[in-house]
Amino acid sequence: MNYASEISQLRKSGKIDEALARARACFAVSPDDLYIQRAYGWVLYELVKHEVEALEKSRSSSGQVANRFNECLAEYRQFGENDRPGMLHSLLLNQVLKGSRVWPGFLGFARWWGPEFLTDDDRKPYNLPNGKAAPSLSMRFLYAVGREALHQAQSVDSETLAWANKQVTTALAEYPDDQWLHYYQSKLLLERGCIAQAQECLMPVVRRQQRAAWVWTLLGQTFERENQNIAVTCYFRAVQVANKPMEVVKTRVALARLLATQERFDEATLQVRRALEYRTENDYKVPQELGQLLASNWYRERAGRNDLPKEPDVAEAAEAILYPCETRPIDYRTGVIDNQNQVESLCHVAFTINDGRILRHKKFKGVENLAVGEIIDVGFFAGDDCACQWRKTEKKLIDDFCCAMRGELTQRTGQSFGFLNTVDGDRVFVHPDLMRSAPKIDGITDLSCIAMIGKDKQGRPGWRALSWVM
Repeated sequence: MNYASEISQLRKSGKIDEALARARACFAVSPDDLYIQRAYGWVLYELVKHEVEALEKSRSSSGQVANRFNECLAEYRQFGENDRPGMLHSLLLNQVLKGSRVWPGFLGFARWWGPEFLTDDDRKPYNLPNGKAAPSLSMRFLYAVGREALHQAQSVDSETLAWANKQVTTALAEYPDDQWLHYYQSKLLLERGCIAQAQECLMPVVRRQQRAAWVWTLLGQTFERENQNIAVTCYFRAVQVANKPMEVVKTRVALARLLATQERFDEATLQVRRALEYRTENDYKVPQELGQLLASNWYRERAGRNDLPKEPDVAEAAEAILYPCETRPIDYRTGVIDNQNQVESLCHVAFTINDGRILRHKKFKGVENLAVGEIIDVGFFAGDDCACQWRKTEKKLIDDFCCAMRGELTQRTGQSFGFLNTVDGDRVFVHPDLMRSAPKIDGITDLSCIAMIGKDKQGRPGWRALSWVM
């Protein structure tokens, strides 16, 4: 009789408990039968998947899921190594990752599972229906290992913790630009008291993600022990750039604590008030640290005041933290302003058809006054990919990329866009907005513009008008 087929049939018909009982019985009799092992493994996979779905729909508690994981995955470990790498092995990991936050045994299982058994498909990003890419199974595995190494640093054995640290360090060598690996590495270093190393690991991330609140919060944590003034600046910057209040609720508490230590009680009161307002509005529990600040004499004396000072703009001070006494030479690249967005407070500089940078108005003072079609120099510290400054230039064109063009402006009936047809046979696309602002002189259709090489919707290169030359 084909016992593996019988187990699979029971599973596929939804009789999971019967399939599990039959699998256990058959495995006890024939523990070396690879087909029984696989059928048994698929039953365990269904059970783990069921627990994950129950957790996501709040039908099961964290403790219940952890207990079920312990039971199922202990059984899988009896034979799972015989079929790795493989589809079942990878699919099971996918489900385990979804429940890894509530399962204390995750790191031990991850070490046994073996990152060396990840397949080529496991390393490919997921393509979502909206066209975006989600992290691969491999990256999610690394993120979970880094995250749980932080959460379980005091409870997991030192050998497993060392293994987890090695996974993150090794992954960073392969993916040096991944912000989450830098995040976990920085936190792990900070946990071990390696402050200077944590700052060194984190600084490139902050330079690339300067508008992200979480990087400033983490950078502030690395400075708390050695320089509270810098930590305060980092926390203020996090609050300043945060898009949503929830991003900096804990940051405000840490900031209030440091401000109170420096006897800046008025500023500290504002932070406590805002942290409390968010939790009250969302019916969240007040944590112990915030409760202690609320109970302090200095807060109670100021709680009802309406004249508390506003949060300072620390943009320049934060910039100085990222580039302290910078001695590296600055390399300049010439580009053209091809988009100016006053609503989002940013502009875009194009250097080539495939390369450009966003310059935010707050960071790069004066760029908000630049006109589309204007050519500037953008500076980069040697070895950095992030722009650090800009300057005006005497250049009026960029060879083979941006230049002045002259020709006859044409527009078909019913179309909002147009084309400038030059005497050299080039066809320059004119956007509807630029068409509406075209110089209107009776009887004259021969016009001049600043144009650059861009791409159309199909990705084909071609000339695009940026501004009119009067």
